[in-house]
Amino acid sequence: METQVKKFTTKKRMSVLLLSAALAAVGTAAALPVSVGSVHAAATTATITSRVNVQVKGKAIGTQAFLSPLGNTLIPLKDAAQALGAAVKYDNKNHSVELTLGENTVNYSLDIDSALVKLNGSGLGQRYEAQVIGGTSFVAVQALVEPFGYLAQWNGQTRTVNITNAGMNELTITAGKLQSSNSHKDVTINIVYPVVSQLANQNAEAAINKAVKAQAQKFLDASEKQLAKSGAPAEGATYDFELAYKVTYNQNGVISFLLTNYQYLGGAHGGGSQTGLTYSLQDGTTMKLGDLLKSNSNYSQVIKKSLQEQVQKGTESSIYSIDLFNKLTKDSNAYLDNFYLTNAGFTVFFVPGDIAESVVGSPEFKFTWAQFLSNNADPFAAY
Repeated sequence: METQVKKFTTKKRMSVLLLSAALAAVGTAAALPVSVGSVHAAATTATITSRVNVQVKGKAIGTQAFLSPLGNTLIPLKDAAQALGAAVKYDNKNHSVELTLGENTVNYSLDIDSALVKLNGSGLGQRYEAQVIGGTSFVAVQALVEPFGYLAQWNGQTRTVNITNAGMNELTITAGKLQSSNSHKDVTINIVYPVVSQLANQNAEAAINKAVKAQAQKFLDASEKQLAKSGAPAEGATYDFELAYKVTYNQNGVISFLLTNYQYLGGAHGGGSQTGLTYSLQDGTTMKLGDLLKSNSNYSQVIKKSLQEQVQKGTESSIYSIDLFNKLTKDSNAYLDNFYLTNAGFTVFFVPGDIAESVVGSPEFKFTWAQFLSNNADPFAAY
């Protein structure tokens, strides 16, 4: 399950939605190695067997990576980024690193053992494991490949991770932004969404961009309506409305986005939700899980059964409510519209409050294609 956390500082509430590092496997073309050890173990004690070679597009870089006790492959951020062709800018005062590659800019705010990664000026970010050793910043390989649209391929025989864009769809993804006249020093309205370009099928490209922008506009309209209802913030207080995106899958003629929104209107914490958007690059149409699992006519029942088992376990530990789940899924499969694709399969998520208290956020459940498709059937064969 991916958790959502609102981070604050003592001086100013930060509009940051931290997505759990539990997504460590997302963005890898093959399973990266997992090691077991104490989370308190120092990185400087890494043994020879924990070291990992790093390649960028098949070419080795000089600095090795290593496996952290948490099981993440931590790569040297600067060396790997420069090998990709990214410009690197340091901000020592704020302990951050900014990478620019093409039209995309990613900011890494470094803490003792993690990095908060924000894409293209978004106020929302995802947190990844990170460490600074001897002045060199090491981050989980996903912290580099996911924002810039690459894959991390693992070769167990040579203990090598290769950062590559081989096999990715031939297109470019940059950021679009919506402006609001209601945004000022006490009210932040920051709407950042993905824009597809250089797609061979221009009609499909236009259809996808129209649909994604409509989702962003929907959130902006709702934010301005909420702002009008709430009125101006009290003296010294601030309001925040944020929308960010992540590309979760970009292969085999299909692209999948996860849009995350957040609202803060005072109080101890704000609230947020997410939207999964998946499109066929053939014609720009919105895809549903059934389009990819149609060779299994019972896929919805299989998913529901698995979810029931997992929710029941969560109910026993007071995380989820099986009663709420059963009520939600009794006469409808509409909940299966809340999904996004990953390189490992797909993730089904629930709206805050659907099967758990709203403070839990959007509970997520991960699945692989092999759980539903027999004889190595290809879910993307038609695309």
